[in-house]
Amino acid sequence: MTTWFKVLPLFFVLLLGYGCVATGSQGITEAGRTAGIETGKSTRAEVSALLGFPAIVTYGEKGRETWNYYHVMEYPTATDFIPVVDGVVAGFQQNTKVLTVTFDRQGVAQDLQGREVAGNPEVYPY
Repeated sequence: MTTWFKVLPLFFVLLLGYGCVATGSQGITEAGRTAGIETGKSTRAEVSALLGFPAIVTYGEKGRETWNYYHVMEYPTATDFIPVVDGVVAGFQQNTKVLTVTFDRQGVAQDLQGREVAGNPEVYPY
């Protein structure tokens, strides 16, 4: 019986680790890559080489172009593995990173903004 109590915590740790799901641009989570983008200097081609293609591109006034990158990681909490509690307590947690790069008409980065939102996806949808 004591062996069971030793194995059970390890089992839950393994379940939590294998339940993670991630999607989006992995490059924006690496500080070395995003540090390579300099406002007033980096071009569209350089940003694309560092991070790949953006998830969303929007066009604004004066020829501005904005590239939006996202990385979303969702992972379970311990309550997700308890059937009765899972129905009452908010479950999965989500960590969303967003990077926005704005280029001028010549294709040079003029603005770089990053943010991170963490919490329950039902409360904090990306």
